Parts: sequence; C-alpha cells; structure tokens
Amino acid sequence: MTTTLLISETKLRQFTDMNNNVDTELLRNAVREAQDIEIQRIIGTLLYDSFMTQVDNGVFTNSNYETLLNDYIQPSLLYWAYYYAIETIYIRSRNNGVLIPTGGENSIQVERDTYEMKRQSIKNKAQFYSEKLTNYIITYTNLFPETQSTTQLYQQLPDFGIQYQSPIVFGLNGYAPHLRGAIDAGISISDSRYPYLPPPTFNTNKVK
Repeated sequence: MTTTLLISETKLRQFTDMNNNVDTELLRNAVREAQDIEIQRIIGTLLYDSFMTQVDNGVFTNSNYETLLNDYIQPSLLYWAYYYAIETIYIRSRNNGVLIPTGGENSIQVERDTYEMKRQSIKNKAQFYSEKLTNYIITYTNLFPETQSTTQLYQQLPDFGIQYQSPIVFGLNGYAPHLRGAIDAGISISDSRYPYLPPPTFNTNKVK
C-alpha cells in the first residue's frame, strides 16, 4: 500500500463539508484507500505508479501530467476519499464492538437512511468527476503512453468500461441491418463513452 498521497487532507477539508474535528489519520487512510482502489482502477497501474514517482520526486514529466492530476484526478479523488471516510466516521470498530460515535453530549445520532442518502450524494459527485477523468484520458491517450503499455498480470489496465455510461459500441459504418431504420430516421447511434467521435453512417454497400 502506497504512502504517497495525491491529495492532502487539508484540501479534502477545504473543498468538502468535512468538519475540522475529524481525525487527520482517518482522512489520510481514506485518501490512500480511495486512490489505490478507485483512481488506480480508472487510470491503470502504470500511469498510477508514474504519478506516485513524479509526486515523490516533486517534478512532473511534463505539463500534461500536472494538468491531469490537478484538473481531473484530484476532483475525482476528493469525493472518493470523502466516500471512503464517511463510513468510518459513522461506524467505528472498538474493543467492545462496532459502534456509532456520538461525539459528545449534544450530538444527535444520524439515522441510517440519512447516512445512506448522504453517502449516495457523495458517490454521485465522485462518479461525475470520475467520468470526466475517464473521458479526458480517452481523448488524450496519446499524451499518456502508460495507458497503452503492456502490463503484468498483477497490474490493472485503465478501466474505460461500463460503470458510468452505455457499454454498447456500434460500428461507425453501420453494418448491422437492424440499425438502418434508426439511422435513416436521423436517430444518433453512437457510443456514449466516446462523445467526441462522429456518429455512424449507414453503408448501403455492406447491408442489403
């Protein structure tokens, strides 16, 4: 598990409604878990390890990596870290079992439904920024060769999968006969993972 963090706990407090009394180590652990699990899944192990090295050295390979980190990785990580932290804030393991902290005499215990609603709201924001991160890497894959490099079995490839949008990919020349009616009617048929690509056209020479 890495000891290098791509976002500080100070920034996590600054850009969320996280109370200043929340334990610092709890937040650091949440950042570590979130980046190891979520960010590494999205950008792949090789690019993730590249960022670890660059942050440790205090020098970016070029401005493309700095832009990717500041404008896309950190906003996503911010809310994933909050998402991972809120579970521990709400429920903690103690010698006498798993407890819900009250925080003092004047604290009010949060109902489970309210907790779930709050956590889902945080997850929605994390997914929004993760989608922007994914789309940015897809658009500028050529700027980050690590995303196309060969990986070992224990390493993760970048996940450009189906977690946010449609996994269905239609051929750009419209080979499938059952799509002809939709295309002729002017309905846009495209893969939402690649919004920057042009819509497909129907090829009458290949489909009779």
